[in-house]
Amino acid sequence: MSMIKAMNKYLDINKSVMISSPAGSGKTEKLARRYIALLRSGVDVERILAITFTDKAAAEMKQRILRILRQEDKELFGKLLEKMSLMRVSTIHSFCGTLLRRFSFETSLDPNYRIEDAIDSRIAWDRILYEVLMEVGTTRSRAGKGKAGNELLFQSLSENGFKGLDRLKTTINYLFEKNPFSLEAGLPGPSLASEMFAKELADWSGAAAAIENYAELFRDDGFTGLVAAEKHFLTKSGEPRKRAPAYAKGIVDYQGWASTMFKYWSEKSKEEFRKRAERLKAVFNKCFEKYSDKKALRGLLDFSDLEYMTFRLLTEDQEWSNILYAFDEKTDHILVDEFQDTNNFQWGIIDKLTEEWRSGLGAKREEGKVPTIFLVGDEKQSIYFFRGANVEIFNRAKIKLEEWLKREFYYEEVTENFRSLPAIIDLTNALFSKIMRTVEPDESGGEGMPSWMTRYSAFKACRTDTKDAGKVEIILLDDDEATTAETRQKEADVIAKRIQGLIDDYRITEKAETPAGSRPCRYMDIALLLRKRTHLKKYEQAFRRYNIPFVAVKGIGFYQEPEVAILRALTYFLSNPYDDYSLYILLKSPFFSIDEGSIVKAVNSEGDCLFSKWRKTRDGSEKLLDEWLLKIQRIPLSELIEEALSRTKAWEFFHEAQQRANVKKFIKLVEDLEADGKSLLKIRDFLERTEERADEPKANVNTEGMDAVRIMTIHGAKGLEFP
Repeated sequence: MSMIKAMNKYLDINKSVMISSPAGSGKTEKLARRYIALLRSGVDVERILAITFTDKAAAEMKQRILRILRQEDKELFGKLLEKMSLMRVSTIHSFCGTLLRRFSFETSLDPNYRIEDAIDSRIAWDRILYEVLMEVGTTRSRAGKGKAGNELLFQSLSENGFKGLDRLKTTINYLFEKNPFSLEAGLPGPSLASEMFAKELADWSGAAAAIENYAELFRDDGFTGLVAAEKHFLTKSGEPRKRAPAYAKGIVDYQGWASTMFKYWSEKSKEEFRKRAERLKAVFNKCFEKYSDKKALRGLLDFSDLEYMTFRLLTEDQEWSNILYAFDEKTDHILVDEFQDTNNFQWGIIDKLTEEWRSGLGAKREEGKVPTIFLVGDEKQSIYFFRGANVEIFNRAKIKLEEWLKREFYYEEVTENFRSLPAIIDLTNALFSKIMRTVEPDESGGEGMPSWMTRYSAFKACRTDTKDAGKVEIILLDDDEATTAETRQKEADVIAKRIQGLIDDYRITEKAETPAGSRPCRYMDIALLLRKRTHLKKYEQAFRRYNIPFVAVKGIGFYQEPEVAILRALTYFLSNPYDDYSLYILLKSPFFSIDEGSIVKAVNSEGDCLFSKWRKTRDGSEKLLDEWLLKIQRIPLSELIEEALSRTKAWEFFHEAQQRANVKKFIKLVEDLEADGKSLLKIRDFLERTEERADEPKANVNTEGMDAVRIMTIHGAKGLEFP
């Protein structure tokens, strides 16, 4: 069955539709076709609201709709082009912003508010967290014991010393990233605990640290049912292991273990959970209050604010019915892409906007219109839990829509895969049907499996453009006593050798076949997918050793990259010529390429600082440094950096695409700070505060046409295709 035929049943515009559509089944194509079906039925473009997950996805959605119409309906294509400015295809945050500005009077919101930059937001939060922890510590020292809330906090810290502080900061930051407003009605209950625990189980390297007193958990009679898995959790002498088992040696039915563990956590540790939650709440509330005050003073909002304020506007404002009427007057259909990544506030907003539609009443019905909602997603691809996405919403929405709309609702679980070859699909089905459940989630968390777990449905191979069945190759490494780092190094070398072998002797069959039927494999055909970026450097180093061109897509550690460290050193020196360490880095860098012996000789000579000593060498570099120190008083730092790169030919050293992109990102970052009125000293302060941030993404690299292996996380590979 072709993809087009498979989609026809979703195009009945008189029904609301929900589709569970897995990877490779044309999920986004279905939404685009639904949008076009509405246009063909005579619905005005401005009466359709389509919500996507990112700005990029919104732009791609518009282009996809236009591309289909250009190929299939030139008349409608021309009409849509004339009304492009009226297309309402945007992210939920963009939609919320539009609604808040329109009703700014009701929210007492300055319509000229600005969205806080993500980096500034995180820096502000880190400062406040530090201040609050210091404040609590000072208060307790003065009072001897301090207030009850502070005492609970210090109990948390004293459990593990500095590790306790580190865990506390990590957890509070986690809650901040997830969605701070979700805590307003109280702290997360057992359902969130289960989500967090399930997430940890997916990454065994983090589980050992997450489960305190691991051995103690299994001394309780409640775990007698785990005897079947004892070899994974007990030593040969029958004693509980002190650490969680390594992933490679883990249990097969880890979902069942997760469920058992969750029941234990709920039934045996409720009181302890409550106490720990109180400690977190005491600190988090103080931090969040200060953070909110700081934003308010500067007229800033973040994305969490947009969601929360919109939700309150629609549910608590005295004028909420008029606001809903104003929206309803201009909107007949809502389409939501990537529904599996929706959080509670986002679904609450959509739910409220469509409340009257589901009742079967209202002005639209009287006019003969049938307003609809179209949701498409895949529970298995819910990858944004750390941003507040709640996969349980997917199942709850399905149940409620079936109950509300009855015959006016259509649900289907798609199993066709138009992307992957049969061998890939066969392996996927064989593997995941064993480690994932195949029964429906139970919303109450009672029978079967908890609602936060997702189930697996087998794929069907539906590609018709090639007879090639594909190939799956599994390479096993020796199971020795090597450390994790050593194992990753060995993996990297094996993978690099295999890639070189593919380039030499493997042939690729294109979807649209070449005249010869196939072609030699190129580097650009290959992607290396990692669970995490922890050991990314190992793979990068191996690829360099084997002369394999590569680009790390959406890698992190921007501030730790050598080229960024060099530009940071230049900035530090220009702001303070007495900064010996920064000058040392600068002299050794591609700006000057001075050998270390010459620098050491200067260090050991007489003088106040390295710069005054270096001036005496008179090798020409000191003149350039003096010139830059004069120029920085007259021209922007960003301009001086570009001049320095060009004049010293340092650009030639940064020959890799990722390095060049990182340099450009650094310059753009400086330009943005300068545009915001930041002085050289303020820029230095900013860079010092971000220097240790390991989670800042590297610059995006335009890989189109680049013959290089792509290295990315499984998370980042979502929606992409490789031979």
